[in-house]
Amino acid sequence: MCGIAGILHLDGRNVDRALLERMNATLVHRGPDAGETWCDGAIGFAHRRLAIRDLTDAGRQPMSDPSGRITVTYNGEIYNEAELRRELERDFGVVFRSHCDTEVLPAGYLAWGDELFSRIEGIFAIGLWDNAERRLVLARDSIGTKPLFFSRVESTVRFASEIKGILADPAHPREFDADGLHRFLAMGYVGPTATTMRHIRQVEPGALTIFQHGSESARRFWRPRRTARFRRLDEAVETFLPLFERVVGDQLVSDVPVGVLQSGGIDSSLIAYSLAKRGQFPLVTASFAEQSHDESKIASLVAQQTALPHRIVPISEDPDPAATLARVVHHFDGQVADESAGPLLLLTAELRRNSTVALSGDGADEFFGGYPTYRATRMAERFGGAIPTGIARSVGRLMYRASGADETRLPATALLSRFLLGLAAGGPLAHAEWRRYIPEFLVRRIYGPALRHLEGVSPMAGYRTAIEQADGPALLDRCLIADQTYHLPAGLLMKTDAMSMANGVEIRVPFLDRRIMELSGACSAELIVQPGGPTKPLLRQALRDKGAAAAIWQAPKRGFNNPLSGLLRGALRPLAERTFERSTDIFAPYLQPDAVRALWREHADLKTNHAYALWPLLSFALWRSELEGRSLA
Repeated sequence: MCGIAGILHLDGRNVDRALLERMNATLVHRGPDAGETWCDGAIGFAHRRLAIRDLTDAGRQPMSDPSGRITVTYNGEIYNEAELRRELERDFGVVFRSHCDTEVLPAGYLAWGDELFSRIEGIFAIGLWDNAERRLVLARDSIGTKPLFFSRVESTVRFASEIKGILADPAHPREFDADGLHRFLAMGYVGPTATTMRHIRQVEPGALTIFQHGSESARRFWRPRRTARFRRLDEAVETFLPLFERVVGDQLVSDVPVGVLQSGGIDSSLIAYSLAKRGQFPLVTASFAEQSHDESKIASLVAQQTALPHRIVPISEDPDPAATLARVVHHFDGQVADESAGPLLLLTAELRRNSTVALSGDGADEFFGGYPTYRATRMAERFGGAIPTGIARSVGRLMYRASGADETRLPATALLSRFLLGLAAGGPLAHAEWRRYIPEFLVRRIYGPALRHLEGVSPMAGYRTAIEQADGPALLDRCLIADQTYHLPAGLLMKTDAMSMANGVEIRVPFLDRRIMELSGACSAELIVQPGGPTKPLLRQALRDKGAAAAIWQAPKRGFNNPLSGLLRGALRPLAERTFERSTDIFAPYLQPDAVRALWREHADLKTNHAYALWPLLSFALWRSELEGRSLA
């Protein structure tokens, strides 16, 4: 896993190597083991290496084929590399010089062209230059596990693993995009293809963005689909178990130590049980003082049953949560406001002491029905029309205001408020509205002149479109696909990449192996989200069949969350007061400083729990202060 960057001058100007090195220097945390640049006239690539496989210099990048026609800079892991390597040797006579998976890319592109990317099973972000065709290909893995940002400003194309790599070029504009900011404040992320910065976009998951002869084009090579081949739980579990064992085994390929991010959840526990007889892979778990957020007891039981070594990291003992948040925002480049990012940053720092690679249960909720919103979607589809919009909106606002002093993880008033407000705003597409951080009714109160023209524009429009255009037979199928293609890469996977790579840790995600995703897609919606009983029935049964104790496979879902409300009123209060009381000018002209200050005071005084509304505001303020050279944290 690494950091990549590059420049293409469409007007033929030579790339400045010093500028490439400057871009590369911003990504050193992603690849502390080596840094290289490559230039050839109007094209230049940069690479920071986190050495995982073939630790010799033979694995260094950027890497070219022997003829020099194809050059790549690549971040990721190819799990079917051995299979591709054998096919290239047998059918095309390729002679490989290293044991690094990178070498498969230039050879594979010469053999198969763009078809190469659909053949790869793995996680990747790739910049590839075809010198004969004068063609730049930017490729992102099937579900968007690895980020890839790019911009085209006048005659220059820039790309990088992180936005800071692009902004390292002083000639690149540093302006906020109003529409992107509108979406970020609503969802805590912008979407899988956009950002909060003007000109800067993301390569779409499962897609290629191509620049050739001055023009830009894009094409998808994979997307999730939903059919209903499996309708019986026993048949689906029987197919899942051996497949998951193979996938976990494939993802253990490494020349450095591998660990596991272990919560008390079904997903990471399945990984642990799959590793139990393969070696001593350490489990690392976050613990919280607030018991409604803590899963360390279940995680300890998993470690005991699997006989794997286990370390618990007490997140609540963070000596400087304001400094941690500043690091979080810096590594997010202001694109995600996820309250669980701080704990993940601390957790991967602890993991890095003994492991460079870790397996994670990310993606299981989206592919195997782990969120309560799926059942809520069924309810909204069947009974939502019986609740008048005006009543849903009024009662939703009332419940929102009623949760002032409650700092537990999921207060009943907050759940009811979110359900009703989503129903009022989204109707049959309420599923998208339930992802909101800042409720719709607060927008008019806090928006300033730079965003006021967007007050009547739904920031959830992209999410709704993802639902409407998804390839699924029923609404629930389409909501599952929208979460997989929109919510997952834009929020959760961006968080996992940024917080792990901040510490030079590579996270691998067995549930997002394409074979597992396609198995999920072959299961009927009724199998993924049953009308009653616990969530993720398929995975629970699989875990039970692997011999897990009932306390593990029957455990309710909690999620990896930080106790946000109490955090803002407690350990982060000095930072919050500096930002929301004394430095509110940082919000203008996008937000009204006095309105933001009033929002904070209502929260601080226990009148209303605005924690989720304040969190993206605080993240924005910290990101803007960093861009402008100010200091809030």
